[in-house]
This record gives sequence, C-alpha cells and structure tokens, in this order.
Amino acid sequence: MNYIWAIMLIVGVLFAAAKGELAAFSDGLMASCTEAIYFVLGLAGIMAVWAGLMNIANKSGLLDIFAKLVKPFMRYLFPKEKNQDTLAMMIMSFTANIFGAGNSATVFSLKTMEMLDNENARSTIASNEMCMFIAVNMSMVQLVPITIIKIRSDAGSLDPGSIIIPSIIAGLISMAASIAVCKFFERKDHV
Repeated sequence: MNYIWAIMLIVGVLFAAAKGELAAFSDGLMASCTEAIYFVLGLAGIMAVWAGLMNIANKSGLLDIFAKLVKPFMRYLFPKEKNQDTLAMMIMSFTANIFGAGNSATVFSLKTMEMLDNENARSTIASNEMCMFIAVNMSMVQLVPITIIKIRSDAGSLDPGSIIIPSIIAGLISMAASIAVCKFFERKDHV
C-alpha cells in the first residue's frame, strides 16, 4: 500500500510540474490535509462518545441483559461458541454496528477475532465462528448510521437523516444474505 501511495504522489508531482502548476498542487495538497484533519477530529468525537457509552453499558450490566435477550440469535449464529467473554465481545461489536458507530466497533471486532483465533488454536484456516462473525459484522444492519449522517451533515445535506430507512433495508438484506451463505457452507462442511 505504501508503494501505491508513493507512486500516486510522484505521478501527481510530475504531472503538476509538466503543466507548470506546482504551486497549485502544493496549495491543493495542504488544503486537503487540513480538511482531512478536521474530518478525523469530527469523527473522533463520535467514536469517543460511543466507546464511553459501551464501557458504561458493560460495567453497569446492561450488556449482560442485552446478551440474554439475543442469546437465541447468538446460539443460532455461533452454535459451538461457549466462551461467554467472546460472546460478550461479539455483542459489543454488533451493538456498536447496530447503532451506526462502526468505527468504534473496530476495537471490539479486533478483540473478538483475536479471541476466536486463540480458540481456533491459531490455525491458518478460519473457523466457522470466525467466518460467521466477520460476515455478520461487515453486513450488520444499522438503525442509526451516525457516521454517514455526520458526513452528510458536514457536506451540507438538507436532510442528512433521510439515509436511515434505506440503510436499514439494505442492512437487513445484506445481513440475511451473509448469514444464509455462511450457514450453507457450514452445512456443506459437515457433509
């Protein structure tokens, strides 16, 4: 990836030099860097709030209550998973995704995959649980896509929340398709 970025930067400089517009290239580069910093700082605030809420939910026991409610669904998705800590980490990741804080879910997702990898004896082949987790996590329905709403609001959208209903519909369809594909291959694996 570093090579790709280096090549793109060199080609950009060479192209700007060939056109005699190195000053415009430099100004554009600096303006883009400034915009990127403001964008990242705006998202960092959302991530910090969400991470704090998840820690409060975890320490207050709210996550345990939610875990009991979704236990039948989790048992269907992960029939062989018995480690309660791994299941709790999965639920935190799913919850962050459901509420549209996908960037915050990354921390929980990485920790879950690490735990699942340990349970899989660090095999070079992913377990069914690992495949199901990543498929569901990547296609998870979002009730409120906070990040997208924030980006649309910053871009000047007149109705940044209009993305909510289409997002829920697309998420439900993609999540159902992901689960169906994983279950198909799990059954095929047992035959």
